[in-house]
Amino acid sequence: MYNRKEREYYNEQRDRACKRLGITKNQYNWLRRKGEELNKIYTANCNGDYEKLAQGGKVDAETMYNMDCTTKEGLIGMKVKELGLKVFFQTDPRGATIYLDTKEIPSNNYTQAVCIY
Repeated sequence: MYNRKEREYYNEQRDRACKRLGITKNQYNWLRRKGEELNKIYTANCNGDYEKLAQGGKVDAETMYNMDCTTKEGLIGMKVKELGLKVFFQTDPRGATIYLDTKEIPSNNYTQAVCIY
């Protein structure tokens, strides 16, 4: 839960991001929620949860992880394309997951893009 000052700061950052990207607050919030869901997948992989789930199963951990990522990243990718934007997925679960921009995002300098958090 945010306090008043934190909420004001968040709203300012979201407003700037929306203006730069040409999207609405609702679109930003949708992307933020999907980014949180995708971050949970990245975190579970990092923590070895997929290895535990795959033990004794018919599908190996890497396949399960790739299927989950492909599904979620594909959904986000379709929305981003619909909005006319480019996306970079940061798979390190310690930070933000989605970075957006109106132009291509280089993987070696993705922080130049707008961070959706």
